[in-house]
Amino acid sequence: MNKKNVSKLNMFLAVLKTLGAYLGLINSFARLKQEVDFFTAKIDAIIAINTQLSEGTKGITNTVSELETRMIDAVVKLGRSALTWAKDNNKEDLIALFDVVKTDLIAIPDANCYSKSDLILSKAEANELALVSYNIVKKQIEDARLLVDEYKDKIGTTQSAVKTNKSSNKELNGMFKDADKSLDKIIDLVVNNLADEKFSNDLIATKVINDAAVRSTGVQIHVTDADTNEPITIAWSYLEGTDKKDDADSNGVCEMYKLNAGKSIFRIEAPGFITDNIETNIEKGKIINLEIELHKEKA
Repeated sequence: MNKKNVSKLNMFLAVLKTLGAYLGLINSFARLKQEVDFFTAKIDAIIAINTQLSEGTKGITNTVSELETRMIDAVVKLGRSALTWAKDNNKEDLIALFDVVKTDLIAIPDANCYSKSDLILSKAEANELALVSYNIVKKQIEDARLLVDEYKDKIGTTQSAVKTNKSSNKELNGMFKDADKSLDKIIDLVVNNLADEKFSNDLIATKVINDAAVRSTGVQIHVTDADTNEPITIAWSYLEGTDKKDDADSNGVCEMYKLNAGKSIFRIEAPGFITDNIETNIEKGKIINLEIELHKEKA
């Protein structure tokens, strides 16, 4: 689940909790409240597991990415140094191998990146004495080996995390199915009891329908670079005349909910870009999708 979906889920959850609180005050809603509470608990658990998965995977991915960069730098530097030796000594079988640049390694998948790096390093290690006598520092080879071996271990850790995530995602899917069944029961309980005048009057009296509309009233502002059309993930938006503000997510989207209906002006800012405004008419119970392009500041 991305940030946008989690945000919507949290908004829906808030409505359900409000509904649950109202239902607890009215005896005729006892069965409905039981189902709402069950559904709410499932959604709470889904959000918690999703957050745990996202944070865990993010940490591992960042570590592997940083280590891969260091490993590639070390291997490429060593390869370029060894290339001169291979050419001077007519080592035709090694010239193509040592003639490596960063893009050669960056462009291939993790496992292949490791294999190619390990092969380059293994050939350098096999010719260590000759390379050292050719002004290549032995420690350079040793440091590259440490990075290559550590990278291999981290890839293994990542693969284990992926397997764990698959298991957790299976659990999530099961929870979603339970939640869907519970939601169907909630809808059936409400629809089947609307003919009961007392039930209908009580439901209207809770004002939960109005609460849901207010909570689902808002905007999603997609902010992009006018020159590249790429999302600006460092942007933020303000609702003029209020203290409401939201930072863009990884897709360059700013979101605001529980807004008042009517004409609204949003100010969009981002470092290095010219601030701009966008005006729209907010409609109660609707999420308005807006798009805005920011132009870079002139140097």
